[in-house]
Amino acid sequence: MGALIFSGVMSTLLAIKAYKAFKYRRMYFSKYFILIMLSMSLWSVNYAFEVGFMDIELKYLFARLEYIGMAFAPVAWFLFASEYSGVCKEFVREHQKAFFIMPLLIILLMLTNSFHGMYFLGYYLDGSRGFPLLVLIHGPFFWVFYIYSFTLIFLGIFFFFNQFVHLTVPYRAQAAIALTAACIPVLGNILHIADVGPFAFLDPTPFAFTITGLILFWGIMQHEFLNIIPIARENVIESMNDGYIVINLADSIVDINKAALELAGKTKKEVLGKNLNELFGNEVQMPQSEAHEGNFNKEIFLKSGLETKLFTLSVSSLLTKDNEEGRLLMMHDTTETYRYQEALKQANKKINLMSNITRHDILNQVNVLSGYTELISETLPENIKNDPRIVKYLKNLNKGIETIHSQIVFTKDYQELGVVSPIWQSVSNTAKEAAFPFSGQNLKFSIEESRAEIYADPLLKKAFYNLFDNARSHGEHVTEISVSSCRVDDNLVIEVKDDGIGVSSEMKELIFQKSIGKNTGLGLFLVKGILSITGLEIKETGNEGTGARFEIIVPPGNWREKASQ
Repeated sequence: MGALIFSGVMSTLLAIKAYKAFKYRRMYFSKYFILIMLSMSLWSVNYAFEVGFMDIELKYLFARLEYIGMAFAPVAWFLFASEYSGVCKEFVREHQKAFFIMPLLIILLMLTNSFHGMYFLGYYLDGSRGFPLLVLIHGPFFWVFYIYSFTLIFLGIFFFFNQFVHLTVPYRAQAAIALTAACIPVLGNILHIADVGPFAFLDPTPFAFTITGLILFWGIMQHEFLNIIPIARENVIESMNDGYIVINLADSIVDINKAALELAGKTKKEVLGKNLNELFGNEVQMPQSEAHEGNFNKEIFLKSGLETKLFTLSVSSLLTKDNEEGRLLMMHDTTETYRYQEALKQANKKINLMSNITRHDILNQVNVLSGYTELISETLPENIKNDPRIVKYLKNLNKGIETIHSQIVFTKDYQELGVVSPIWQSVSNTAKEAAFPFSGQNLKFSIEESRAEIYADPLLKKAFYNLFDNARSHGEHVTEISVSSCRVDDNLVIEVKDDGIGVSSEMKELIFQKSIGKNTGLGLFLVKGILSITGLEIKETGNEGTGARFEIIVPPGNWREKASQ
């Protein structure tokens, strides 16, 4: 009796565990698992009372109470297996109520057996084995229920066996646990019904529930039996457009989906158990330097029919309790993206070529205009050359030519924005390089030594240059420019400060707009464009009359401190 009571308690505890999982994790199959555990508990506890009592009528009473658990256990097992494995899940969900008709009918037949005697033809005590055991003589309704029950049980076992064959770790472990836990009591019940040896009178099924409970408890604690929810493989893996390959530690293929097979032009039977190199050759071979690095990605070219395609190969480790069991390879077709990028590069090259040719031709014509303007000025008679109106006209003409020249030169700088990928750049070193062209112009630079690096467009040096040139051109009496950086919260703030006249409050925002300023108004516009490519912001925070102060705000993730050497 102790083992039976222990089995009942264990089943109840597992039901409570499943209830918590269902309540907080919303796992649909948990309610069926709860029903299985409660059915096992009722079966075990009532069988303990049946064995424990000596009176035949009390034994018969508890034998009938066992059927409350016995009637629902097969249905609950079938529904649990279908939901957990995903096999026939939609059909079962739609008709789940119909499966409970038979258990309810069996309980009704048990309650009314005294009227029709079709479930149990009779019962008696057998004391030949030294202990009085109840023997039930089964009627036709019992065998109908028995066949129905074992049909559902074996279907559930088939669902989990199918899952065990097709899934990989960690889901295969879940299926193995469920298979083992189910087969032990089923075997015991078959031995009892078949009247094999001592099991002819003593039903080992409730005793087997103790072993089942221990297996399930071990599965929950060691293999996350109720926490990892497998999804039907054919519903996910086979419907994927990406290639899916699972290999073991010896690089042998243990699982592969339809997309990968089509790419290789082979069948599943041809590749399972084969080495990965035999599938795609050296293209998918993992160098030993990468094979033990865990997760990594690389690009590979594979031939598919007459076409060569580009794939991103992602390799990740399959772990069970921190132990590597194998590796998962995912192959994502990036051919269209690659072609689009290549076409975009070619289009940019052509556009840039056309821009360079056009810019060169325009600059030539600007130089021609400048030359003819100079010739006209030299050939005019003195009385006309000194005419205030002519002087004004020539001055405006020269200014217009200079503006056109500056704007055309600016288009070259702006054309290069974003062409090359951003890189990590030292703030102090880049500022020093930008300051070098101003040597010998009576400007003192104070650039703070810093380990700070920022992720910015390669034109960052041009941005610093334009800030320095802006200070020299518009600061009127600038003699010193300083560059420093400091951390403010999670941001890095780079400060570029001069000792000139500063910027008026009404111009602080306008100076970054195109064509605002005393000259071309393109310098600070370009600076803002360069910085904005990687999410950097710039603003003017100085006080008019005490000098300009530009602050470049670098967000977290776009700056770092280089390790000291």
